[in-house]
Order: sequence, then structure tokens, then C-alpha cells
Amino acid sequence: MAVLALATGAYAFLVGPVLRFLLTGGASALGRVSAWAPVLEAGGRGRLLTWLPLLLVAIAAVKGVAYAAQFTWVGQFGQRTVAGIRRALLDALLRQSPVQLGQRMSGDLLSRFAADVTAVETAAIYAVGAWIRDGLTVVVLAGVAVALDWRLALIALAVVPLAAIPVARLTRAVLRRTREGQARLGGMAGQLREALAAVRTVQAYGVEPAEAARFGARADSHARTLSRAAWARAAVPALTEVLAAAAIAAVLVWAASGAAIPPERLLSFLAALVLLYQPAKELGRASQFATQGAAAAERLLEVLDAPLVTDAPGARTAPRLGEAVHLRDVRVAYGDRPALHGLSLDIPVGQLTALVGPSGSGKSTVAALLLRFLRPDGGQLAWDAVGVEEWTVASLRAQTALVTQEPLLFSGTVRENLLAARPDATEAELLHALGVASAKAFVLGLPQQLETPLGERGVRLSGGQRQRLALARAVLRNATLWVLDEATSSLDPEGEREVQQALDTALAGRTALVIAHRLQTVAGADRIHVLESGRVVESGTHAELLAAGRWYARAWALQHPPAAVAESGR
Repeated sequence: MAVLALATGAYAFLVGPVLRFLLTGGASALGRVSAWAPVLEAGGRGRLLTWLPLLLVAIAAVKGVAYAAQFTWVGQFGQRTVAGIRRALLDALLRQSPVQLGQRMSGDLLSRFAADVTAVETAAIYAVGAWIRDGLTVVVLAGVAVALDWRLALIALAVVPLAAIPVARLTRAVLRRTREGQARLGGMAGQLREALAAVRTVQAYGVEPAEAARFGARADSHARTLSRAAWARAAVPALTEVLAAAAIAAVLVWAASGAAIPPERLLSFLAALVLLYQPAKELGRASQFATQGAAAAERLLEVLDAPLVTDAPGARTAPRLGEAVHLRDVRVAYGDRPALHGLSLDIPVGQLTALVGPSGSGKSTVAALLLRFLRPDGGQLAWDAVGVEEWTVASLRAQTALVTQEPLLFSGTVRENLLAARPDATEAELLHALGVASAKAFVLGLPQQLETPLGERGVRLSGGQRQRLALARAVLRNATLWVLDEATSSLDPEGEREVQQALDTALAGRTALVIAHRLQTVAGADRIHVLESGRVVESGTHAELLAAGRWYARAWALQHPPAAVAESGR
């Protein structure tokens, strides 16, 4: 960039003397350039007529090579920057808890990955490059102008402070409108993803026009915001154009008034002004790219700077669970909405502990605490007798297996989905885990067996097959604590029966917390806790809770009415 700026300055400096020499033959013009003096003294005017055009071509070649090199290297810098941002953004998202991610629309997050990162990429490539390249060029050309005639330079550059205040105001307006536009674009992406995910519901209820109208309103609002920003952006080059013309006019008036300046210097001075105009205009455009990048970067930093559940200073690797997980007077709130009110319970080693209760009673919050997706606002969560803050998050999660209501499979192969639990697992261990989960038969019956691609979210498998494969992944993890959150509630009766049989086999002798609405799935648990409004209101075995005649007994009766029981008996 420095070479490019110097070559541009050389053009401006030489254009006046060279043109006068070529057009008039006046050797005095070139005499001002000390490099030509020896040639002129030797009578080499004819040689100069040959070499001067070659010199101009050589300067152009230097400029071309310098421009290509800086453009290539700035492009590489921009791509490295963007790749680093995308890695950091994904890392930040993956380290945020599901609770935090649930507060954002997934479409808005995807917009940050796409549109916002692209805006930062544009700023990194064009704005940074222009600021350095064109800034250096402006400095060099301004120096040439001052060297040629400092009085004319003061007159020409007097317009710069006049432009500063309006340009600053216009830039602030562009930043404000661009920030609004990026936010509205994120909202549009969120609504689009929501509509496509719920396309069956949209079509079934015939609300396509309403969805299209809602999206159209967002699109119109986004367009109006960007139109206002476009007006402010367009005003900057227009102002630059007027001020540049004013500077040239002022110089011509001064020169015409009888200023003592040789014609070749005046030509070089005007050439420097004309050449200075383009990089100055590019600097104005670069500020617009930078403004858009700044607005996008603010949205990216909202994600990158979000607080995370991190390790406490001095945290150690957790040992295998030896006695129990203890919750003592645990309190959790989501904003101003309390979720747990002084909850206390134990999850003993080798036992199946169940949590039941009405929706919103805090069951899934307990699962989130065990997986360190969030921290309690009060009370203590202990791994054996030691608070979980003493252990690293990674070491606790490494000993925990999660099976959820919706089996979450990746779009890779069966093998890749299993190895997500333990990348170093052998073929025999994979087949053993599939066998424990009652998934071995159907996996070996697939066209490519373990190498069969599953499609997005495992779409090529049935619900029961997906759940058994997720269960096999949990078996392969060899965790000391299992957390099953409504693991069978989304299945049909046949699929639920198959998965429940697999669960009974997989959970034998293991430490597990089972969350369920269907009480039939937890009737065999060693200990059942009933939660209401974030507190344990009942505890006991299935028989003890039925005998107590409270919430559990009423819920059981609703799920197993006498007529249905009699019918199933026949």
C-alpha cells in the first residue's frame, strides 16, 4: 500500500514537467527534476523522448503489482478474520446454555452467522484496505501538493474541515439506520424459519396469507429503514464531489489572479488534486462499509460476550459418582419467574429416581442443573459431598448421559452419531451399545448398516428407531449419571413399549433421574418425587404414593381409569 501511494504521488509530481517537455520541448521544466539533469547536460533530449513514456509505463506497472499484492493480502486477511469470527461465534453459541439460546430466535442467530458476518467481512476487506491504502495515498498526494506550492495547498485543503461536521453526522445516521436494519433482518430470518418449520400447521389452518402479510410488513419496515440509510450514505459522496470541485475552482481562481507559479507546477498540482479526489471518495465509501460492519459487529458481540456457565477458579476433574447427587434448598428463577423454591432431594447411586408433577413444576430445571446448563440462584448442588462448583463443567458432563423427548441425531451416519458419545469406541463397543438399546437388529438391517446416512435430525428413521439409537449413544458414553427427560412421551404405544424395554435393560443397576408425565414409565422407580411449584410435595415408591391418595394417586387414576384397566385385563 505504501508503494502504491508513492507511485501515485510520482505520477502527480512528474505529470506537469513531462507534459511541458513533451509538448513544448522546454528543457527547463525537466531541469527542476534533478534526476534528469545529467541526461539534459549530455544532450540526451532524444533519449528522454524514448525513456519518458517507458518511465510512465514502469510507474504504472509498479502501481499494478502493488495494487494486486495489497488486494490479495487484504483479501486473505479478511477471510482469516471472518473464519476466526465464525469459529468464535459457533464456540460461543455451543457454550451457551439451552436456556440462553431459548431466549433467541434461531433464525436471528442464523442471520448473525450469515448477514452480519458478511458485513464484517466486507468491512475487513474493503474498509480496512481503503483506510490504509487510500489514506496513505491521500497523505502522499497532499505532501506532493504542499511541496509544489504550500499556498495553493492551504487553499485547496481548506475544504476538509468544512466537510468534517456534516460527514460525521451523516455517518452517525447511517450507523443508527444500519443497526435497525440488521435487527429487522434478524427478525425476518427468525419468522421465515419459524414459518417453514411449522409449514404443515400453516397450510392445515389456511393461514398462508396471514403469514405472508406478517412477513411482508417486516420486509417493508426493513426496506424503509435501509432506504433512509441509503439517503445518508449517498449524501457523503455527493458532498465530497461538491467540495472537490470547489477546491479545484479555488486553485484556478488563485492561479488566474496572477499567482507566480510555473505552468508545469500548476499542472502537477492540479493532477495531484484530481488524483487525490478518488482515494478521498473511496475513504467515504469505506466509512459506509465500516459503519455497516460496526452495526453487524455489535450484534455478533452480543453473542460473543454473553455470560457462560464456566469453571470456577481452581476447579478440578470430578471423580466418578460414589454416593449420590444432592440438591439442598436449591432456588432458581428465570428473570422474575421463580422455577424452584428451596428444592431438596437426593439421587442415590445405583437407583432409579423419578420426578413427576404438573407442567411448569420445575422438573426440566432440575435436569438443566444436573447438566450444568444453568447455576442455582441459591442453595447447593453437590456431587457426592462436594459442591459442583469444585469440579469442572466438562468433567461433570462427561459422566452424564442425556436422553430427551425428541431424540437429537445429526445428519451424518449411524457410526458418526454413536461416536459423538465416545470418539475412541471400538466396533465391538458400538455393536454392544446397539444391542443393549435393542437397536442392533434394525441398524444391521439398514442398507449400509453403520455407514448409513440418517439425514437431517435422523429423518430416515422412525421415532422409535431414533430414540433407541439415542439410547445406544447414551449406553456407549458409560456415564455414571443418566438423565432421561420424557424419553418415551413422543412415541406411539408400540414404539414406547420397544423403547421402554430397551430402557429397562440399559438402566439396570445404573444411577438415573427420570422425568415423566406418563406415570406408567416410572412405576418401577426406587424413589418417586412429586414436584409442584418448584417444591417436592410427595416422595415415596409407587405403592406408597398410591396409598397416600394425593396428587400422584389422582394422576394415576386419570391416566388409568377403571374401564380402561378392565378392558386391558380382558
